[in-house]
Order: sequence, then structure tokens, then C-alpha cells
Amino acid sequence: MRKGIVVAVALTLVVGAAIAAVPILEAEVAAQIKSEIERDGITKVGKVEVGLFDRSVALIDLKSAGNGGEQTFGRWEASGLAWPWGEVLRGRTPLAGVRLGDPLSAHRLELKDVKLVDQPDGTRLSLQALTIEGLDLARFSTAYQGSFPAQVWTARALANLSLRKLEATNLMVGMPGTGDTFGVATAVVDGYARGRIATLTLNGIEATAKDEPTPLFKVERLSAEGLDWSRLLTGMAADGWFPGAPVPRVRVDGASVTGFGGDMLARYGVSLGSISLETSNDGDKVSRSRTRIQGFVLAPPLRGLQGLQTRLALQTMGLKEVKADLDCAATEDRGKGEFLFGPSALVGPGLGQIDFSARFINVDQAFWRALDDGDVLALNGSAAGLGSAKLVLADKSLLERGLKALSTMTGRPVAETRSNLAREIRLFQPSDVLISQDMTKLLDTVARFVEQGGTLTVDAKPEPPLDIDQLRAMWRPGADLVRLLGLTATLAR
Repeated sequence: MRKGIVVAVALTLVVGAAIAAVPILEAEVAAQIKSEIERDGITKVGKVEVGLFDRSVALIDLKSAGNGGEQTFGRWEASGLAWPWGEVLRGRTPLAGVRLGDPLSAHRLELKDVKLVDQPDGTRLSLQALTIEGLDLARFSTAYQGSFPAQVWTARALANLSLRKLEATNLMVGMPGTGDTFGVATAVVDGYARGRIATLTLNGIEATAKDEPTPLFKVERLSAEGLDWSRLLTGMAADGWFPGAPVPRVRVDGASVTGFGGDMLARYGVSLGSISLETSNDGDKVSRSRTRIQGFVLAPPLRGLQGLQTRLALQTMGLKEVKADLDCAATEDRGKGEFLFGPSALVGPGLGQIDFSARFINVDQAFWRALDDGDVLALNGSAAGLGSAKLVLADKSLLERGLKALSTMTGRPVAETRSNLAREIRLFQPSDVLISQDMTKLLDTVARFVEQGGTLTVDAKPEPPLDIDQLRAMWRPGADLVRLLGLTATLAR
């Protein structure tokens, strides 16, 4: 019994002594790290803090200058660090010592008061705070012999990066050469996995020209969910990538941009409510998307030559402002080999409405590759063709207002302007287009739309479907566009 008590007491004393020695050991390790970091003569750190139990390292007031650049960090701290302590003791922290392509894992990474300057090209970056949770960067290859290493290595790193959450505050980037700046007040990423983002939110986006006091363009909020840019990163990570290469499609389940403003829009009297995108999938073969632009208003200010000219043009039409909304849908059916664009509607309240839709059939892998990879040349090997299309112009008052504006410019009565325009349409004879009887009939329908108003519908039903080779035939001299496209026009009051 006594022996057990003695052993317990001894163990307690040993553990207590070890715990008491931890602060001393941490201080020694911190001193060693500070010494090694400053060994290069161009890096200085005010203070180093080490936590052995939570595997944390904090660098306070870190400054470095060299190779034409300057970097300062008010605080850099990593906890739950999966980094060899031998490297830490030699001053090789993940901040300054990690080699490109090395794996890195940390429970939490926090940066504060960051300023980076690249003197040769004038690029500047500042950041008030950045917090990353659940950081996991897998090892990636740095073998590359091309001319764009920065872009390729960045793409490879992002393609191998995962993190649970990222929060950034007051990010500001100074563009190289121009001195213009791009800033974001707050940025939040929840769930990033190798190019796929669960949710992304940016608040207070501003683009400002050099030496200008107010933003040229700004957006209050941008949000997205189900964002997948892994295909883009794969393309950029390839050895053969170059600026201007085909840009693969970035997929997104939903996105919204609201609160547009800035001097650029104000200069032309433009305001915009929101832009949104929604995508839904029916299995792995069918995808439906819908894009909406809402709250567009053009109200030209009474200043500046362009603003005055536009304002006068609207006044001749009896308008002080123009409002418009766009609602456009698209459906991809890879099982049936169909791509449907539309219905797409551009609506000007009180002015009119334009509807457009098109159906492409026999859509094959070459077509989908062109759509997914941004490789337009792939369409040359596609058998896809235009099956049908429809354009509907529903006039409310825009036609009459346009004729009044044209009459004001020519100094002629509206009735005469209307008659002259209709006659010119009927006599329209471009030199490279066959003016067939069907073409004459179609032009007459358009002319009657000018004379009477109403709703003009133009249908295209090519037979057979218009493929890539037949599309080229449309540009040959003397092409019969009406026959090739299967065009018909109808007018309804």
C-alpha cells in the first residue's frame, strides 16, 4: 500500500515537473525559431510564441524585404499544425519555409494586418484579417518548363487544396501597372474541396481607378452555392496551358449579385437591381438553368455629352427613363441529344417584349465538349444542327415612340416616316442574298408590322436541320436564307 502511494507521488512529481518545464521549453523553442527566421538578414520578427500542446506557432510583427518585394504581417498564427517540429526548430515555418508542392495541414491558420508589395510591377495586396479552418493542402507536382509558372502552380495548388472555412476582411489588391485597386470588405467560403465550393459570399466589392476618391464600380453582395471550377483548374494546371487558351465552363447551382453602383454606372444613368442564376439537375443527363436580370433602369443624367445626347434621344420618344428585365432559360438533355435555349424574354414595361427560343438537335459529344471545355473548334466535328427557332416582337408603344424620334430627326410627319420605312423594308435587296418570292413575302410582313404594330412572329424550321456545314452556306453570295432557315413570318394585332 505504502509502495503504491510512493509510486503515485513520484509520478505526480515527475508530471508536475514536466508541466512546469513546458513554458521554459516553449520559450527556448520560440527563441530558436526567431533566431533561424532572422538568419537571412532580411527578415525580422518582433516576437515568436510556441504552444507545444496544441502544436501552435505565432509570429508577431513579421517583416521581410528582398527580391524586389516587401511583406509585413502583424500576426501569423497556426494551430493544430501538421508540420515537422524539426523544421520548425530550424525556423522553417509553413509561412516562410514550406517548399512549393509540399503538403500542409493545420486545424486553424490566422493572419492579421498583412501587406505585400511587389516593387517591379507595383502589385500590392493588403488584408486586415484572414482565418482558415481545416486547411489541408496535398502534395502536388512543381515540374514545369513553360512561360507561366505562377499561374500554373497556383492552379495546381488550388486543385489540391481543401478547407472547412475561410473568412477574410478588408482585402485590397493594387493592380500591376495601372495602380487601380480592387477590394472586398468581407469574403466567406464554406466548404472548399479541390475546386468545388459549397457556398461563397462576397460583400462590399469595389473597383477604383488610381487617384479617384470614389469607386468606379461596386457591388454590395455576391453569393454562390455549388460552385465547381475544377475543370478550369485542371486546364490551367496542365503543362501546355497559356493565356487565351479555351476556358472551360464553371458550373454553379445558384448565384446572385445585388446592389450595383459606382461612378461608371452613374455616369450613364444606369442602375441595376440584381443578376441571378439557378441550375437544377434531373439525374446526370438533364440540366436546367435560368438567368434573370432584374431592375435595369436607364435614366441619363443632365451632365456630360453622352448623357445629354441619350437624354435628348429619350425625350424625343416621350421617355424620361427606360426600364427592362431579362429572364432566360436553357435546358441540356444529353440523353436525347438536345440543347434548348429559351424561352428568353426581354421585357420593357409599357414599351414591348422580345421573346426568343431555339432548339438544337442531334447534339453529340463534340458539341458538349465545345460547351464544357470552351473549345469552339470542336464544333467543326459536330453533327448538331438547328432544329427550330422563334422570335416574337410584341409592341406596346416602342414602335410608335421610335417613329416619333426618327421623325424629329428628319423633320417629317410621323405618317410619312412610317410609310417611308415600310417601303424601304419591302425594297430591301442586299447584294449577297437571294431575293426569292418567299423573301419578298417575309419582308412584306415585317413592313406591315411597321405600319400596323401588333405582334410579329418569325419562325425558323430548317429542313433538314441546319448543321455546321449548312451554316457556312448562309454566308455564300446569293444564299437563299429563307429556304436554308425555313423562315416564315406572321403578324397578329
